Amino acid sequence: MPESTPELPSAGIRLIRETRHESREEFADLIGVAAATVGNWERGDQPPSEANRKAIVDAIPAGLSLQEVLDAEDRFEDTPETHMDERRLFGSQWLQTLREQPRISDELDGGRGVSVFSTNERMFVERLDLTSVEGAGQRDGDRVTTVYYLEGDERRALRRFIEENQAIVREQLSDAPNRFSHEWDEWLYGLLEEEWRFWIYG
Repeated sequence: MPESTPELPSAGIRLIRETRHESREEFADLIGVAAATVGNWERGDQPPSEANRKAIVDAIPAGLSLQEVLDAEDRFEDTPETHMDERRLFGSQWLQTLREQPRISDELDGGRGVSVFSTNERMFVERLDLTSVEGAGQRDGDRVTTVYYLEGDERRALRRFIEENQAIVREQLSDAPNRFSHEWDEWLYGLLEEEWRFWIYG
């Protein structure tokens, strides 16, 4: 019987990702999950499955041992507001811009989007998007406007996403299942439904 992959502490998962110098989105693409799922793992809200744990362990970069990952519980006790390196990062122009409010690509240096952020800054940046709307990019009404935001600011980001993509959100949420339920994590999809009801009914 094959040996199971050990349980990974949330801080250990974050340690792997940051040692690889990858954003949550980049690490999520590597593992084959949504960026929000990586956020859940790193916050300890949801443990990765056995298959995902194996993929995470396989992603441990050279110079970092599995034991260091397993011992990483106390490494990230500080919050972004108190951790010195992260505090310096949050002094950057574009992260400060996201702290003020979630932004769309056109508001980030004339449409550069996520490319305005350095590799380290991208560790703190999340985005709301939809990749598989039928006909996307063919007609103005089909284009999904991406919203960039900082972790923990999901509700404001969802309100901005709804504001920018009302027609698509209305169309998709009228069906079940839909593109959002297929591409987004369940918890984020639930927040979208809540914010949409508030948007419609107040």
